[in-house]
Amino acid sequence: MISSLPYLLLSMCMLAAGARDCMAMQIAKAPVKATAAGWVKLSSGQTAAVVRFEIEHGWHMYWTNPGDSGAPPLAKLQAASGWTLLEPIFPRPSILKSTSETNFIYDTTWEWLLPMAGPAGASAPACSVEISWMVCKENCQIGRARLEFAAATEPIPAAGDARLGRSLPTTGAAATFNSKDQVITISASAGNAVNTTSQTTAATMARFIPDVMPGVSPKFSGPFQATLSDNKFTLAIPLEIQPENALGKPLVFQGLFLYGQSNVDRCEIIHLPMNIAAPSP
Repeated sequence: MISSLPYLLLSMCMLAAGARDCMAMQIAKAPVKATAAGWVKLSSGQTAAVVRFEIEHGWHMYWTNPGDSGAPPLAKLQAASGWTLLEPIFPRPSILKSTSETNFIYDTTWEWLLPMAGPAGASAPACSVEISWMVCKENCQIGRARLEFAAATEPIPAAGDARLGRSLPTTGAAATFNSKDQVITISASAGNAVNTTSQTTAATMARFIPDVMPGVSPKFSGPFQATLSDNKFTLAIPLEIQPENALGKPLVFQGLFLYGQSNVDRCEIIHLPMNIAAPSP
C-alpha cells in the first residue's frame, strides 16, 4: 500500500507556510536534482522530453509500480496548443528487498522519458514540465521542479538502448493467458539475456516484475523467478482478475521481464491485452 504521509505533510506545510515557501523548502530538502536533458526520438516516431534525476547516495526514487510502498514521479505538461503528454517511459529499476517489503527503485542517476503527441509534422515545441517525486531513505520527502525545454531547432537524436534504460519492446519474450486457470505464462530464449556487461549472470537469471494493472493483480507479490531449461526461461503467474476495479480501462497484463541481475542488463516490456470486458466505473 502506498504511504500517503509525505503528501499529507506537504499539504500541511502549504497551509501553514504558503505554497511558494513550502515548495522551496521541499526542493531544498529533497536530495534529488532534476534537470531538462533535451529531446530524443523514439522508434515509434514520437518525440520525448528527457528528464535527468541525480540522486544523493543512500536515497532512492521509485519505478512506475513502486512495490509495497512509495510513489513514482508525476509530470504535468504546459506547452503550445495541440500537444499532449503520453505515458512516461521508465527505465529498468533495481529491486530493493527487506524483511518486510519489496520495492522497485532507482538509487543512481537515471533518465525519465516523457513522450509527447502534437500536430502532424510539427517540431518539438518550447514547453515547461512540472514534475514531482518521492525520495526515501530512513524517511521520505517530496520534491518538485519546473523544467523548461527549448524548441527543437536541429534534428533530434534517436533514443538508443542506453537512453531507454534497456526497457525494450518485447522481441524475444512471449506471454500467453490461460483463461480457465487464470494463469499467465511467460517464456523467452536465454540467448536474449547475454550482453557485454554481465554475460554469466544474465544467462542464468531471469525475473518478472509487474507494472500497475487496474483490475488485474498477481496472487503473489513479485518479483517472479523464471526457471531455465533447454536454453529457455519460463514462469507462470496466477492472477486475480476483477474487472470492476479496472477504472473503466481495458484489462491488460504488463510489466518487465528482466534478464540478469544488474539494472544495466537487458529487459523486455510485456504487454498482453486480456480481452475481457471491463465495466464502466
